[in-house]
Amino acid sequence: MNGKWKRLAALGLAAVLVASACGRDDDSSSGSDDSGGDDSGQASEGAFIDPEVDCTDYQGTAGIEDGTIKIGTIRPADGPYAIYDQVTTGMEAWVKSVNDAGGIEGGDGESYQLELVKENDSYDPGKTPALAQKLVEQEGVFALVGVIGTESNKAIRDYMNDNCVPNISLATGSTEWGKADQYPWYISALPSYALEATYWVEYLAETNPEAKIALLYQDDDFGKAYQDAVTKGVERLNEEQGTTMEIVGEQGYNPLSGTTSEAATVQLSQSGADTFIVGIGGTPCPQTLTFVPDTWQPTRFVSVTCAGDLAMSLAGGKEVGVIQAQSTYDPGDPADADVPAIKTFVEQATAAGLTEDQISGGVASVGFGFGAIFAEGVKNAETVDRAGVMNSLFALDTSGVGLVREEVEIKTDGANDPWGIEGFRIAQRNADGGWDELKPVTNMNGKSNEIAGTDG
Repeated sequence: MNGKWKRLAALGLAAVLVASACGRDDDSSSGSDDSGGDDSGQASEGAFIDPEVDCTDYQGTAGIEDGTIKIGTIRPADGPYAIYDQVTTGMEAWVKSVNDAGGIEGGDGESYQLELVKENDSYDPGKTPALAQKLVEQEGVFALVGVIGTESNKAIRDYMNDNCVPNISLATGSTEWGKADQYPWYISALPSYALEATYWVEYLAETNPEAKIALLYQDDDFGKAYQDAVTKGVERLNEEQGTTMEIVGEQGYNPLSGTTSEAATVQLSQSGADTFIVGIGGTPCPQTLTFVPDTWQPTRFVSVTCAGDLAMSLAGGKEVGVIQAQSTYDPGDPADADVPAIKTFVEQATAAGLTEDQISGGVASVGFGFGAIFAEGVKNAETVDRAGVMNSLFALDTSGVGLVREEVEIKTDGANDPWGIEGFRIAQRNADGGWDELKPVTNMNGKSNEIAGTDG
């Protein structure tokens, strides 16, 4: 019986989600400790993985040798989504920065150096499983960190969970990652795309309650998360607040088709919409803005995955006025230049060898952020093994990790709420290459799975 089904069987037998299968009471009132094999007697609230339940052959310290933790990642280094290779470049720089500073001090008091092994799947989920297997079984990594792409991460989800190997800082906000009870070895570093889209729609309800929306979505689980959330958000707010928002046109775009989004964008421009939502990623996202006819002047929203300086530079001058939901500081925004987190990032990234363009581009910095989330897991793990690191990530209650905005609370609660980042502000691109705040940060902690309709 594989780990996922062992856990589901345990859940069904006990009839209590976390208390029985996860070794703690649901209200955390118990003083017992079954969190990932730690014997300290102090269970972390939110921790719920028990290798004895999840794993048939638990290799908790695989990938840790002589004080070094080996991690792996998979990203697209070529093709239309190769822009995301800069995420991995950023993570490589983060690893160098950590090692140069003496390593990560784990919750066990030991200091750990890092080694990163990377593979290229060209954003093709058909290639990802063999690469993940290579990293785990041949390279012997402790965990995967920052693997890019919804479909790529889905393609290896069963393998990683059945083998009890962590997949941390998923570079995707798919609603699928809310299913932590079924897949406890997965945790995202991005907010849920469904939650992001909800912030868009709620802002529209305040500013344009009669909005006519044209929706361009990526025709896979990445884009369909936006499609579903926008549709549900419009319906809910129309009912609850009496708005009359309407989706008047929608088009899907296949990222592997070898075509551009031009035809879909032109068709949507004829829908009568006054609002254009771009729920796609990679280079095709900013490229889509170049296809918007000059005769169509809608309010434009873009995914958080394509709102950095590097991506916006590909919009052909049509990025000014674009709106995003923003949870992190932007190293390319002059308004954020004096923020301590940005200053630290610039200093560390420069010392690690990143160029000025890479630092300000807003893509490499994401890799630093993914690394910072992994570091939180190691720092807070009382036992630095695979379950200990995952359990510490499922019990976060902090702020200011990486470049996450200080006002954004970073909280998780095991399988009940595996989403660490659930706060956004609404910001609009200005002519100076920065972002003007339209609405300050609000936090919706614990709401992501409810909004997505995920039984997490």
